[in-house]
Amino acid sequence: MSAARFRLLSPEPLTEHLRKGPLYEALSGLTRLASGDLTVEAVPFGQSDYKQAVHGGLQWPIRYRGQQMGALFCTNAREDGVAEDTARAMVSCIEHALGREIAITDLADALMTGYEELNLLYTLLPAIATKGQPADIGDVLVAETARTLNCRRVSLLALDENRENYQVIASHGLPAELSGVAIPIADSVAAHALWDEDLLVVNEVSKRPDLSRLSRGEYETDAFAVVRVPLEARGEALGFLTVTERTGHAEFTARDRKLLEGLSAMGASALLNCQLHEAVSKQMLSTIHALASAVDAKDHYTHDHAGRVAQLCVATARQLGVTSASQCREVELAGLLHDIGKIGIPDAILTKPSRLSREEYEIIRTHTDIGARIVEHVPGLEEVAKAILHHHERHDGLGYPRGLCGDAIPLASKLIAVADTFDTLTSDRPYHKGGATETALKELERCNGTQFDPQVIKAFAEVVVQDQEQTPSPLQTALSL
Repeated sequence: MSAARFRLLSPEPLTEHLRKGPLYEALSGLTRLASGDLTVEAVPFGQSDYKQAVHGGLQWPIRYRGQQMGALFCTNAREDGVAEDTARAMVSCIEHALGREIAITDLADALMTGYEELNLLYTLLPAIATKGQPADIGDVLVAETARTLNCRRVSLLALDENRENYQVIASHGLPAELSGVAIPIADSVAAHALWDEDLLVVNEVSKRPDLSRLSRGEYETDAFAVVRVPLEARGEALGFLTVTERTGHAEFTARDRKLLEGLSAMGASALLNCQLHEAVSKQMLSTIHALASAVDAKDHYTHDHAGRVAQLCVATARQLGVTSASQCREVELAGLLHDIGKIGIPDAILTKPSRLSREEYEIIRTHTDIGARIVEHVPGLEEVAKAILHHHERHDGLGYPRGLCGDAIPLASKLIAVADTFDTLTSDRPYHKGGATETALKELERCNGTQFDPQVIKAFAEVVVQDQEQTPSPLQTALSL
């Protein structure tokens, strides 16, 4: 009788191992014990048609977790059952090797996926951490989410203080006019993520009529994907990261869910830091206003002088092209605190109605140094302290306390010098009656290039003219940072 012939339709993950190496040697040894020979053929992964009839032969399926992934055929088997026993041993060996190979592959894929996710988050973290405004954080987060998940529409929504409405603070693929619009939480898909599910995934919204009726906007298909992840920080939902319409109508996978949770957690932490920073900034600004008011209170003629100077400085800075929120804030604080050093000047000198003596004038001049020393010890206000120290410098170098000139003088100091003089000229003081705006501008122009920087004078005059012509004026909006 002819030798038994074993024909193995190899599962794709094992093809290379079944053509050479220890596994091949083991199977070949088994076939020789049965006085047979072995041939191996590759099977495309996932193929289901393994039942290739072999006349007069036997076959055994090769399975992994209940799914057939290959088959072993035998012809010319002897009646003593040796071939059948050999075939079963071979199948058992192959299935064990298949399970191990797939487990190794799955582990490698999981490790690679985890590495990619960690690398993404690690790369994104510094980009978000360096942003100080919610809109800037949102732009980075939304852009990366859209790129990573291949989605047409992504938006970052923030809840208001009453948790009744949310606003679009950053978006990709949404109309620009939706930005900043208050949208009620009630009867919205977002409410389900807020109150019912931490992570809401709907791959076919048409099968969820309870959500379909709440969906707003026009989409390419009724069966679109929606993911809304509440941004959690300290147990409080701050908003939602919303992702819709994946390209090619692809569904969201478990990996996508995990990635979205990581992105939302990172966004929540950054947004919370913004809120805390804003709260601290408001508290600091209130304290600074109180200090400025304390200086003004020493002389009723200078009531709210510091506030007016701050407004004029910020408006002029913007007229000069300063757009940085942090730089505008420094200008504002310097304007508010420019005379803080007068706390250390005797009231008799500050409120003296007649001309000061030389000695009294020298004492007054020390208020710039006193003010700078008060402020420079506050972390983050180092530039503000410099602006206070030099706000009586002159463009021609004849000012005090250091005799700086031209570009050596900080911009905030130049702005304060002009705004301080203008407010003094237009306000009632013990030694003079406040004059008209036009007269004050002429006086500033007379000192253009000597006491004051020409560019600052030009921008300041434009601000004052616009203030008289427009509603709301630049001064009314100058402190809305």
